[in-house]
Amino acid sequence: MTFVKDLLDGVFDIQLADEGIEKMFRLGRWAEGKARPLLVSFKDIAHKETVLSNLAKLKAPIEKFRGVGISPDLHPKEREEIKRMVSEAKQAHIESESDEVENYRFIVVGKGMRRRVIKIQNKTVPVQG
Repeated sequence: MTFVKDLLDGVFDIQLADEGIEKMFRLGRWAEGKARPLLVSFKDIAHKETVLSNLAKLKAPIEKFRGVGISPDLHPKEREEIKRMVSEAKQAHIESESDEVENYRFIVVGKGMRRRVIKIQNKTVPVQG
């Protein structure tokens, strides 16, 4: 609880009382030397939206939070829908473009009915030889 509250305060400028967190528990089985994800559920959806919209702040040089990753917890149907959308976008790219699909990253942006897939070109490093 202390780590999560420090993270919210130090990175996202959210001061939260213990009552602001509805539930919090570890996922997966315990294993020696392996980090397990922590599921945190806020009572107020605005806190979740604030955190997810400001994820770039997580790259701040605070040593205590280095290596921490945050992602939304999706329903299995939502995850399946995202996989389907990315697959369809890759297939459309293969059919219409001459460039290899491996040169791009396909990600889903937006929420609900406004979800769409965007295509980002991978950065390539020129080979000297």
